[in-house]
Amino acid sequence: MDQKREIDFNPQKLQAIAEKLSQHFWGQPVGIPVEWNGRLTRSMGRFVYRMKGKQREPLKIEMSKHAAQFIDREIFIAVMLHELCHFHLFCKGQPFHDHHPHFERELLRVGAISTNTVRLPEKIFQLYCTNCGQNLGVVKRMNSDRYRSSCCHAKIKKLEKWVGEFQYDGSILKNSKVRIHPGEKRTLF
Repeated sequence: MDQKREIDFNPQKLQAIAEKLSQHFWGQPVGIPVEWNGRLTRSMGRFVYRMKGKQREPLKIEMSKHAAQFIDREIFIAVMLHELCHFHLFCKGQPFHDHHPHFERELLRVGAISTNTVRLPEKIFQLYCTNCGQNLGVVKRMNSDRYRSSCCHAKIKKLEKWVGEFQYDGSILKNSKVRIHPGEKRTLF
């Protein structure tokens, strides 16, 4: 997995980036925590809220530690803007769910990426019989201690493997307001 790189997962820096983006595009602070989540592997971020009857309460924004290791700064900022769009539309009482036309217009206004426009590598496990070495297939998760191979009824060896690669066509960010090139003056950060 040569694409993976080390990232500074400082929570204060993450919160500061969110606050600057929120001030820049909406003119108001975030007002909720923006945190790293090491369990998010299929999505790059999420906006968490609670519904109590008809009352809605924003709780937090979570950004994926897994995704941050594969995407570049520009796409990371666009993902954070996506989650901030959810938050700000939620607070205004406007439609804030993915694929809603109002939400998609807000994404375009701020230069955020739409849902499912980026694909990340996935972790799978190749299974082998410890006795004869026969390939038993591939699974996304499994407790190999609870099962035996069908060929020899021996223990199962599980090898981690990464499939797929980071994919993004760049179409959303071509006219983005968050583009930062080396040497360019950074207005947002």
